[in-house]
Amino acid sequence: MRLDVENAVNEALQQTDELDNLLIQLRNRAVRFSCRKQDGTLREAFGTLKPCLLEEYRAGSKSRSRSTNDCVHYFDLERNAWRCFCPENFITIHELP
Repeated sequence: MRLDVENAVNEALQQTDELDNLLIQLRNRAVRFSCRKQDGTLREAFGTLKPCLLEEYRAGSKSRSRSTNDCVHYFDLERNAWRCFCPENFITIHELP
């Protein structure tokens, strides 16, 4: 039982570290990552929070960021719109070629 709890805690800490890493990368560049959508399907997204990239892409977008404190918000560069996901649905960061 104790080993199960330790494993769960270690997994949660690793997931938190990976999510923190994603947020840092989003603020500094465009990032390809995966998360699970609310309907259970997988989304592979290409997004950013870097101000100079946001200015370039947002100009043609009618989408607006909504204030939802418990979600991770990012600007989807392929959809040209704001998107968000629940932190617990984050899966991984993909390396760009």
